[in-house]
Amino acid sequence: MQVRLLGSGDHDEWLRMRRCLWPDCAIDILQAEMTDILADRNDQAVFVAVRSAGSLGGFAETSIHPHAIGCDTRPVGYLEGWYVDQDLRGSGIGRELLAAAESWARLRGCLEMASDALLDNQVSLAAHHACGYSTTARLVHFKKRL
Repeated sequence: MQVRLLGSGDHDEWLRMRRCLWPDCAIDILQAEMTDILADRNDQAVFVAVRSAGSLGGFAETSIHPHAIGCDTRPVGYLEGWYVDQDLRGSGIGRELLAAAESWARLRGCLEMASDALLDNQVSLAAHHACGYSTTARLVHFKKRL
């Protein structure tokens, strides 16, 4: 399995995986986000895992944030989205995607990498911890209609 930057022919597979990661998000929103990511190649990147047959099996979307909760340095690399197809989980491809994202952030002057996950996403929490990430905060967001 090869990890590389997203290519021009990867759109459909990238969208498929984004729909798996964020199933409750409307497809037009997912596509608009993809357009924004592609328009900002300086501060955002997408790494993909390519299967031997050429289809994709995972991705890591990363960006540069001016700061992040729990981080001591600025700027900070930020893992925006991290997904590996079910049949490839546990194979190490998630770590390879993460390593590519971290290397990309290092090249942009970042000394720390941050990420987030939903509190009830035990798979994501375990994967982050297994890759050396530590929990910095647990948040609950509130809203009130006015």
